[in-house]
Amino acid sequence: MNSKILKALVPLPCLAATAVQALPIYQSNEVTLYMEGYFTAHMVNTMGATQMQNGASRIRIGLNVPAYDKWDTGFNLEWGINAISSAQNLIIQGDQQAAPGDRGESLYLRQGHAFAKHPKWGDFVIGKQWSVYYDVTYITDWYNVSGGLASGTYALGTDGGVSGTGRADSAITWRKAWKFDAGEFQVGLQYANHVADLNISVEDVAGPNTLLVCPPGDCEYGQSQGFSAVYRANIGKGLFLGVSYNRVQMDIASNNGIVLNTALNGEPLVISNDFVFDADSNDWTAAFGVYYGEGAYEKGWYAALVLDRSQNNELAPAGSVEGITNFFDAKGSESFISYTWGANNCYSIYGGHNLLRSDDNEFDRALIRENEFRLKQIYLGAQYRWNDRVKLYFENAFDSSNDVAAPVVGNFTAVGFRVDI
Repeated sequence: MNSKILKALVPLPCLAATAVQALPIYQSNEVTLYMEGYFTAHMVNTMGATQMQNGASRIRIGLNVPAYDKWDTGFNLEWGINAISSAQNLIIQGDQQAAPGDRGESLYLRQGHAFAKHPKWGDFVIGKQWSVYYDVTYITDWYNVSGGLASGTYALGTDGGVSGTGRADSAITWRKAWKFDAGEFQVGLQYANHVADLNISVEDVAGPNTLLVCPPGDCEYGQSQGFSAVYRANIGKGLFLGVSYNRVQMDIASNNGIVLNTALNGEPLVISNDFVFDADSNDWTAAFGVYYGEGAYEKGWYAALVLDRSQNNELAPAGSVEGITNFFDAKGSESFISYTWGANNCYSIYGGHNLLRSDDNEFDRALIRENEFRLKQIYLGAQYRWNDRVKLYFENAFDSSNDVAAPVVGNFTAVGFRVDI
């Protein structure tokens, strides 16, 4: 064999890696303005088609302002970028999720918040930000293409903003960590009083051939609260234990419910606008997480598991049930395992699973097909870190979900790259 070809088959060398730092734009004694983010894209073969897809590309601008008595203040603004095609459908899930109204935008807001941090009093953050719930569920959200489907984080097919479980909307958070010889213990609290309308319509509630519609402003997501507790123990390579909980009040009540007659040809006819109903409920989810290792894609083994239990925090595809809302109670689990080696941690293999199943008898009985919602994916991938800011990856998903979950998941094979700022 030609020696030039032999040389071409040798694995690419690992370039010297250094700690990734934010890129300073302006720095003085009073402020530091910096930029972070990355560009990523992948070629994906799924559902019989191959296409280039947007990854979770983003850019973040931050300002740090040292204040009196060790206070550090400032703000962060982060935008998601659909750089490959702004009109492309979102097939891959997880951290690539945007709010429904942002999915066709080339540039959309991922985070926007102000902060004040103090070594004694903790970290206060106000605005759209990573939730305290994510302080636990992030440990399995390390896949390059998919993942994050079964922990309750990206609830209702969104970025978890309305529910407060992912990139929480209009949230106030406080986090405080205490370090001691055996490790570190951290708690987080979260509150949000934002309002998001629920577009609810239910058939045959007011009689045959009728449709009950909740008027705008009456059915909504209301107050939410979140909590997390994390312990990082100095055991071996590092042991993490964490629990988190999030609850949202769902106000589904009105004295002005609109009842439509759907038996007529053409447009439904309003027959009442004062129908009284009250179906208030709660959307809550709880998670437990554990991992061992230095971190995902760090040298040696990293193994993480998240278990989730939720009520009204998952949403089945439209048209999959009869007579009730698509919200359902669920149990979920996620895992992520990586092994990394090489002089500069260049080579990684990784894998794991996402499993989400309905745990709601009323919902299961109302399914048109199947007797439960079951989303199940197994992942297997490899990553090559060319240097500390450039990496290449290959990822497969082997899907065995049932027909109810099929519209939102599927098998895929992806090859992609990521370049950090």
